[in-house]
Amino acid sequence: MSAKKKTMRKLGRAGQMLGISVLIAVFLVPFYLGFIYSIKYKNEVTLDRLAWPQHPTISNYIRVITENSQFLVGYKNSILTTIPTVILLMVVTSMASWVLARNRGKFYNAMYTIFTLGILIPFQCIMLPLYLNLYKVGLVSSSLGFVIARSGLQISISVLVVTSFIKTVPRELEEAASIDGCNRFQTFWKIVFPLMKPINATQAVLNTLFVWNDYNTAVVLLRDKMSRTLPLAQIVYFNENTAELNLAFAFFNMAMLPVLILYLCLQKYVVSGIMSGAVKG
Repeated sequence: MSAKKKTMRKLGRAGQMLGISVLIAVFLVPFYLGFIYSIKYKNEVTLDRLAWPQHPTISNYIRVITENSQFLVGYKNSILTTIPTVILLMVVTSMASWVLARNRGKFYNAMYTIFTLGILIPFQCIMLPLYLNLYKVGLVSSSLGFVIARSGLQISISVLVVTSFIKTVPRELEEAASIDGCNRFQTFWKIVFPLMKPINATQAVLNTLFVWNDYNTAVVLLRDKMSRTLPLAQIVYFNENTAELNLAFAFFNMAMLPVLILYLCLQKYVVSGIMSGAVKG
């Protein structure tokens, strides 16, 4: 190999490392800012926004837990709404996507189209009818009403992603199970569903993220203070005149911990699930 080619290869690697470093910095800067803001006193926040605080403190975290009465209530409500929604979506969309992926009739194609078209409908278009319908059945300001609404809003993207993944699962496995005497129910739960671990982990993380951070649906449906989730409990730190950024970022950091931990635990499945689902559409 000539010296010129070696030099070009080294420059190419250096350029790649530089690009990767820049991307890492872009993604880490928000986390850095969020952390240093949360350990600053209020008067330090605006002095030098990027500087490490001279006197770091965890009092902001303590104040959020002890002074914001909505924090623990919001945490409880977020857990009580997110877990059932994620489980319901995983079970329903897995079964629905399997049926849609394995059948090519006009009816199934139409159903798949209807499911996926739901992605194109803005929430603002259904906000009022959603509220009125749940109000009439007494599910406003309730965890059950929020779970039903959020599951319906999330099901379109879940069906789209899971159906694409199931198309990569070999049909021969299902045929072999049928020969061994398994009915369709047994074939799905014993053969297909265990193979869906990567995509189920992916939709578990994504659905948890969307439901946990949901503000639009929560602000429309959760009118009572005792039913509010974390996104609604955060707004107490912002008003027309001032913003308590140190307390707000302490709140944000504690609020995002469950989703961050879940992602780190399921990261390898998430990556493989996305890659497998992208192979065949």
